[in-house]
Amino acid sequence: MVCTFTKRQYPSSVCSLAQRRSQKVPNVYGVQHVPCLSGTRTKTLAAISKWVDERTNAQSIFLLLDVAGSGKSTVAKHMANQWTREGRLFARFFFSRDTKITMSTESFCLTVATAFSEHDPRLRAPINQFKARADFGLFSFEEKFNGLVMNPLKRLNRDAILIIDALDECDNEHGSRDELLNVLHSQQSSSRRLRILVTGRPELDIK
Repeated sequence: MVCTFTKRQYPSSVCSLAQRRSQKVPNVYGVQHVPCLSGTRTKTLAAISKWVDERTNAQSIFLLLDVAGSGKSTVAKHMANQWTREGRLFARFFFSRDTKITMSTESFCLTVATAFSEHDPRLRAPINQFKARADFGLFSFEEKFNGLVMNPLKRLNRDAILIIDALDECDNEHGSRDELLNVLHSQQSSSRRLRILVTGRPELDIK
């Protein structure tokens, strides 16, 4: 896992501009966020771009930790736009405490799997086959993630990019954030087919 953690202050004018431009109801695709302004966060963006293209000793996760208001979601949205233009982004999930859906992992696996199948229709068959199982609702979060996301990728030998933004805003009242963190932790030593960009505040469980 590649991890960056910075403590820096950003001009209030930049932050307020982003806030004024993002007065939208949050959704898991990050419609509420805007990309980086030209000439900002250049080192961070370059580090992420270098990481995702690495093939030797590649790490599956890039973890961007920073304080509140530092522009983590702006970076995530910037990379989402860039990788979408390049046809490389398979899925994204932007957490937010502002709505019940965006602070929960309840729809996480299905959202990611749906995006995967839209990006590559060949993934639909194994995804739909797993979703159609009569015992689907009994599976753990990890089993759903593997069945809907990882196994179809491995089956087709596909490379993919997933963005998870604002991990600290994922609710943990019933342990859902712990489940997601456990899945991410297990990904560090599993297939490098899936590259995951994760952003969040440097809270203890995330670090």
